Amino acid sequence: MSILDARPIESALPTLARPIMSLDQNEDAIVGSLKQSLRQVETLGAQRAGLEDMLKEMKRKDDILPKLMTSTGSHEDLFKKEIAKYDHICEEIAQILRHRSNC
Repeated sequence: MSILDARPIESALPTLARPIMSLDQNEDAIVGSLKQSLRQVETLGAQRAGLEDMLKEMKRKDDILPKLMTSTGSHEDLFKKEIAKYDHICEEIAQILRHRSNC
């Protein structure tokens, strides 16, 4: 007895599970929202990559050993001055985090 004789072909085909999300008339809104979220993720990724590259370059160039060796003043003051170079990067990161939390 062949499968075609016993039941329709459709019943022999595998069935898919119910979709997680039904796309009806709201499909355009859902797709638009997902695309906007993807653009935001890509923008944040690009910002992060730019900051990471900038930090790596600053780290590569930042050698305070000669300053420490020739310093006659307080090492604490020297460290405060040197760490202040990174304040603008900390502010950029804070702005990105504020923007991300508003999304």
